[in-house]
Amino acid sequence: MKTIKKILFPCDFSDTAQNAFRYCLLLADKLEADIELIHVVYPEYENLDVPIISTKATNDKMEVAKYTLQSFVDLGLAQVQVDQTLKYLPKIHSSVELGNIVNSIINAERIHNIDLIILGRRSEYGFLEKAFGTVTTGLIEKATSAIMVIPEQASFKSSKAIAYATDLNQADPYHIWKTGQWLSSIHSDLYIIHVAAPSDNGPLDMQELKRLIENQPLGLKVHFHTIESDSVTEGLETFADWHNLEMMVMYAPQHNFLQRIFQKSNTKTMAMESAIPILVIKEE
Repeated sequence: MKTIKKILFPCDFSDTAQNAFRYCLLLADKLEADIELIHVVYPEYENLDVPIISTKATNDKMEVAKYTLQSFVDLGLAQVQVDQTLKYLPKIHSSVELGNIVNSIINAERIHNIDLIILGRRSEYGFLEKAFGTVTTGLIEKATSAIMVIPEQASFKSSKAIAYATDLNQADPYHIWKTGQWLSSIHSDLYIIHVAAPSDNGPLDMQELKRLIENQPLGLKVHFHTIESDSVTEGLETFADWHNLEMMVMYAPQHNFLQRIFQKSNTKTMAMESAIPILVIKEE
């Protein structure tokens, strides 16, 4: 995970997006990163048997979106600076694109050499089970950047604890080190968590991972925990609640691990429902 200097923020003008944009502004300020804002417009079609794009209706829709996007940016900046002054006022570039949202975001990512994509997420359901919706899933599959999902009630906080959820993958020591390198200026404690299940048979064990990590300075106070739980989701959510975590970090190529997280949980109350952001690291 390289240094974050360019953030892509897809915007749909919702209250959820406005909250995530405030988070994005404060994070960009800490990282001294710039922001590319994008809103995607779906084409309007004529009411005919053969689908034909209505040029006028689509153009009108894009013009309204451009005006609304500028108002969205102005409101976000005003709301953030009511409580605090941005030390590094991020440069913000905005654009309105026509087409499919996932493809448009991927195109913008490549054109602008994006390092991190930030998305807002509504909280009707448990966060770890529902955070990876259609758009986010598509981006995890296609994007090369890290992806951060911000629940609608989350607020940016510095000097709080974060966690890296490990499946004891051989790539984890590198990605944990890079996570600490990036976030050490923002957070103070890093919890490395492994949820043990009967089927676990990873290449590393927790003690070996601990030895590897302790040989590399991270700039964070590091804690190692193994949790016994039949459900990865339940284990992570309970741990996050107990330790008042600010963020959960995961490594995307751990396909079996992500599949375990996506499995339905029988828990009636999701302890971490829309509580904290989740950062998905992509393979470099």
